[in-house]
Amino acid sequence: MSKLSILVCLLISCAAHAQPPAAKKGLAVRFLAERGGEEAGKVVLAAKDAKSDPFDLPMNHLSEPQTPPERVFSVRSSDHNASLATVTLPEKGDSFIVLLVPSAKTGYDPVIIPADDAKFRPGDVYFFNHADKTVLGFVGTSKFILAPNKGEMLRPAGPSEDGSYYTVGLGVREADGDRPLSSARWPVQKHIRMYVFFFNNPKTGRLDFRAVDEYVEPG
Repeated sequence: MSKLSILVCLLISCAAHAQPPAAKKGLAVRFLAERGGEEAGKVVLAAKDAKSDPFDLPMNHLSEPQTPPERVFSVRSSDHNASLATVTLPEKGDSFIVLLVPSAKTGYDPVIIPADDAKFRPGDVYFFNHADKTVLGFVGTSKFILAPNKGEMLRPAGPSEDGSYYTVGLGVREADGDRPLSSARWPVQKHIRMYVFFFNNPKTGRLDFRAVDEYVEPG
């Protein structure tokens, strides 16, 4: 091999080693507030001196994917710069759903769910009990019991004979027995994940619940 050929090979080898590593896939976080999202106004994700663009904190749907500056960041009011929540994302994973439930003090407590969790599939339901009593229920033949401040993913089973809906019952555990909250039929939706919050209604003082759908693109 000529000296020129050897020199060219060395230059190519050095250039290859000098290439920067492939850019790491960016973080993507979507948010959903149990209650009071409209009261926060626009919010930003902040860490040290870095901030995201302002966005609305939704209650009835998941937000568009947001890019936090770090894996540990605060959700802050854009207008008043007040901290509403501190979020610490797991070290593994790049896509997350953060449910924000009102804190007993002020602001929100985060509930973090990996968005691509194989255990949380289209058609599943995530229940979170933010009330002060145990809640329970069933979706088809799948049952759950949740103590206060606990969450659980449920995979519905046992739909109607024609496969179009699940019979659903939700209730609360009282000192004198279980009290029903709701009975309904939920349609079988193959591309929908659902989030159901139980909470003490600040207007009535009674235990209440609300549900939010998330459409999942077919894989």
